Amino acid sequence: MSESSSLTVGMVGFGGRLPLADALSKLCNQPAISKLHIFWNQPSPEIEIQLSDLKSKFQKVEITLSEVNTGSAGGYAKVIEKFRDSDTSHFLLLLDDDLYLEPDCIEQLLATAATSSSDTHETLFLAYRSGLPELADLVERNLGIRRPRPGCCVGFHFLNLIKPNIEPMRYDKNSGTYSIGSAPWGGLLIPRPALEKLGLPREDFFLYAEDYELTSRFVWNHGEIILVPTAKIRDNDIAWNAVGGKMNGLKRRMLKLPEVKVFHEVRNRNFIARRYYTGLLPIYMCNKYLFLAAAYALGIWHGKLSRARLIHRAINDGELMAEDSLPQDRLWPR
Repeated sequence: MSESSSLTVGMVGFGGRLPLADALSKLCNQPAISKLHIFWNQPSPEIEIQLSDLKSKFQKVEITLSEVNTGSAGGYAKVIEKFRDSDTSHFLLLLDDDLYLEPDCIEQLLATAATSSSDTHETLFLAYRSGLPELADLVERNLGIRRPRPGCCVGFHFLNLIKPNIEPMRYDKNSGTYSIGSAPWGGLLIPRPALEKLGLPREDFFLYAEDYELTSRFVWNHGEIILVPTAKIRDNDIAWNAVGGKMNGLKRRMLKLPEVKVFHEVRNRNFIARRYYTGLLPIYMCNKYLFLAAAYALGIWHGKLSRARLIHRAINDGELMAEDSLPQDRLWPR
């Protein structure tokens, strides 16, 4: 394999959540992969043993263990930094620890990167995950991807009750690929020349949406993200934004997700709203209090007032983060 096509896979894991041993072994047996770097936050003893066994079987495996929980934001930041500073591969493929690659996924991604007319200094490539509703809407249902409106709160805008704000479809018939405005970590292929424009995720996000914020900034800075539908990845677990099925976002946060995920999702999404989709303050305040009124009403109806208060706090903390005035000791609960 030539240096220009060499590939490192980076993965982040957490606590005692068992990685998919067979999926990891399959990754290690793929000749296209020259290195597998696994970063693990606060591993349990069982996880340490499993990762040590994997490393002893495959020379291409590198393990980094963290006694401190850095969250997904810190974990992926460390993976990208290690690739940037002490790796010679030309591509970095980021994966969550619950993803299965279809047999030709990597080959499809690398082939698209090799034949793309876009400059690799400003292009990222993304594998297709049908388990992510927004990508499935785009590829399978031709519905496009929803984008925040200026003045929204946690993505909510009263105009969306009339008509959602849809990103214009950018489909290349010749290559069968889409150009999209943001991307998740899982399945993201980063050419080394693109690292300078991409930068690193905000570690203060800790958990949730740091990938959206980073890749959106990349596109706003005249970069491009190419979604490759033929490069397929399967989620073993249900993605956060698919939990609850057709349940709306507020009900999902009130009734389905655990507190730590709700807090970080709401806070970080509202940071993005206030930093990048600011709009007029009166419009934002209207959306904020409509959203909170619905949250408190659901809280009263379902006996979840503490969850409504948590969402209220997260919204306020997102505002302070956007103003760079949130105290450091309130960045996240450990």
